Amino acid sequence: MAVKKRTESSFIFKVLLIGEAAVGKTSLTLKFVHGKFKSDYLLTVGMEPYSKYLKIGKDVATLSIWDIAGQQRFDVFRTMFFKGAKAALLVFDLTRPQTLNKLDDWHEDLIKNAGKDVLKILVGNKNDLVDLRSVPKKDAVAFAKKINAMAYIETSAKTGENVNESFHQITTKLIERAKK
Repeated sequence: MAVKKRTESSFIFKVLLIGEAAVGKTSLTLKFVHGKFKSDYLLTVGMEPYSKYLKIGKDVATLSIWDIAGQQRFDVFRTMFFKGAKAALLVFDLTRPQTLNKLDDWHEDLIKNAGKDVLKILVGNKNDLVDLRSVPKKDAVAFAKKINAMAYIETSAKTGENVNESFHQITTKLIERAKK
């Protein structure tokens, strides 16, 4: 549930969306923050910030969502955006296996620059493209286990399937952790 007043927020969490170019990071973010999907793809340059207020139980959290550019030419300065992140959605495209394979490098950079305690969810995006799917679920689940992700979720930014669930799950865990 979205909350309008900033003053009601008890927590502020920096959440990254990371992964290769064109996996749907921006589409997932826009679907979550604005409830919209655009089929025309626009290149993210560097980083695009968003924010959203979430009410989880009695708690209200502000998510500072950082959509990190996936193009290789941004490698040089990308990791400076990782500092201070409390959580990350590692996103890959279910129709392109190489985008899952490249998450090893993203994960390594995440741990090196945000710390080993950052919460992670592995997100397989574009599950609406059933006929084009080429990443078996067992491979994604194995990778999620390997990087110690708290969950593996398959989403569709186009249909909205599990988009809110991804952000709600990570926010719930962030709030639980902050209260300890």
